[in-house]
Amino acid sequence: MIDMSALYGHSDYQKALDSFNSSHCKWRSFQEVQMKVSKNRCPICEYIFNDSEIIRENKNGENLLVPTVDHYRPKNKKLYPFLKCDHKNYLLMCFDCNSLYKDSKFPLYNSTIRATNKDELINEKPLIVNPINDDIYELFILVFKERNKSILELKPKASSGYLYHKALKTIEIFGLGNCEEYRHLNDEVHNCRIELLVTHFGKFYELARIMKSSKKDEFKDEIKEKIKNSSGFLQFIAREQFEIIEV
Repeated sequence: MIDMSALYGHSDYQKALDSFNSSHCKWRSFQEVQMKVSKNRCPICEYIFNDSEIIRENKNGENLLVPTVDHYRPKNKKLYPFLKCDHKNYLLMCFDCNSLYKDSKFPLYNSTIRATNKDELINEKPLIVNPINDDIYELFILVFKERNKSILELKPKASSGYLYHKALKTIEIFGLGNCEEYRHLNDEVHNCRIELLVTHFGKFYELARIMKSSKKDEFKDEIKEKIKNSSGFLQFIAREQFEIIEV
C-alpha cells in the first residue's frame, strides 16, 4: 500500500489538471503524474508496472496487469454520477485491483448514509481505502507469514471501530490478506495475486528480519539507504509497523 498524499502538490499535477479540463473528462490525463507519485507501482497491491517477474496474459499473450485510472467512488447512475468528472475522484490502480477486485464496489460503514451530491460526501465513512486522502499507516500493519508459501499480507492496525472495519474490508475486497478466506472467484486472478504476495515476501523479508533483530544497529547505514525516500511496504518496515509470524 503506497502513500499517495503528495499527489495534489506534485509539480506536474496542475499540468495534468489543465489537460483534463480541456479534454472533456479524459481521466487518463492523470495517469502519468500518479505513476510518478507511486514510483511506477499500483498504490494498492504494489505491483510494479512493466515487471517481467509476474504477468497475467490475455489470449493474445499481452500482460493484463497494466496501469489504469479508477473512479474511487463508482461513477455509475446508481451511486455517484455527479463525480464522473471530479478530478479528485481518480486513483491509479493495476487492472486487477481496479476491474476484477474493486470493480463497482463501494461499501460504507453506515450504508444508510450515502451521498447524493458533493456536499454530502463529508458525511460518508467509506470502507475502501483511498491512499491519496487516507493515512495508510493508521490503517494497516504488514504481516510476514512463513509457511508452505511464505507470503506478505496486510492486517488492520486498529482492533475495533471504523478504522478496523475500513482496513478489514479493504483487505477483503483486494485480496491482500487471509487469502484463502478472501479467494477470488477467478482462479487465474487469485493465483496471480498469491504469486505477487509471495514475491513481496521475498523482496522485503530479509530487511524486516534485520529490523526485528539485534543486528539492526550493525546494518543501520544499509537500512537507511534502502528506505531513503521510500513509501509503501518499505516505509511500514522503517516504522517497524510489521509482524513476522511462523505458521
